[in-house]
Amino acid sequence: MTAILYTESFPLLIENTGKQMNHFLKTGLFIVALAQLLCFPDKGWTEPIPVFVSIVPQKYFVERIGKEQVKVEVMVNPGESPATFNPNPKKMGLLSQAELYFSIGVPFETIWIDRIQSIHSNLQFVPLHDNENPAVDHDHDHAHSHGSSDPHIWTSPAKVKLLAKKIKEALARTKPSQEKYFEANLRAFHNDLDTLDRDIRKILARSDTHRFMVFHPAWSYFAEDYGLEQVSIETGGKEPGARSLQKIIEKGKKLGIKVIFVQKQFSLSVAEKIARMMGATVREMDPLAEDYLANMRRTATAISGASQ
Repeated sequence: MTAILYTESFPLLIENTGKQMNHFLKTGLFIVALAQLLCFPDKGWTEPIPVFVSIVPQKYFVERIGKEQVKVEVMVNPGESPATFNPNPKKMGLLSQAELYFSIGVPFETIWIDRIQSIHSNLQFVPLHDNENPAVDHDHDHAHSHGSSDPHIWTSPAKVKLLAKKIKEALARTKPSQEKYFEANLRAFHNDLDTLDRDIRKILARSDTHRFMVFHPAWSYFAEDYGLEQVSIETGGKEPGARSLQKIIEKGKKLGIKVIFVQKQFSLSVAEKIARMMGATVREMDPLAEDYLANMRRTATAISGASQ
């Protein structure tokens, strides 16, 4: 049997042992940090790229590619409308610190991009959109408030894969040392988007409902990707008059539409009135939501579950 004798020097021994352990821990942490620095010389030791985007979903896209290597600011905050947005002085001030601006074709950019460029000449603009926006179907009295096309390209997961590639390329040009890192993040994001696409198709396959009504026609790309029909309440960006309203109700009944989507930026009252007369339900679905993957699944579920 081994006996441990407590002496007056025992507390001092414990104290010295504790100091030695702290020293070893600090030394070990330093060695680990040094190893990380040598293996990944730029990872976590450089300032993130200051980036501006127009809308909240873009913030999610850029952060998926850049992660801690980007610091993203959004022009249009949640609850605001890209159709009527005017940047405040604080936003304009933050723009002076940005290196990249990813535009996406929403209405306010038409006016403000040129103004921003004239003030911040060193800010690099990267357009993520193209000129192939699908036209809104005028056979159903659909008229988009932004003209004859829908700028909401991000409601298509397939289009988002293309946007993400452009984002990766721009970030890699700005910080070449992180190109492989951005590429790996892009692959992971593409995998998630492929999974999202499969999930949406499975969800929609549960129902024979292929039509839905919207107050504001923001889901044209989503409808185009998945063989759906979007019927708009708005006419030329305005609420319908009494005669148009009756036509919309009759058409909705004829097409068997059971769900009406409304964005939180728009009034619910007209949609609720139409829903009561059609026997449909109103769902608040926001194409500007930040939780992109979950939001797209919610949209598919709302359409699929409408007939259940």
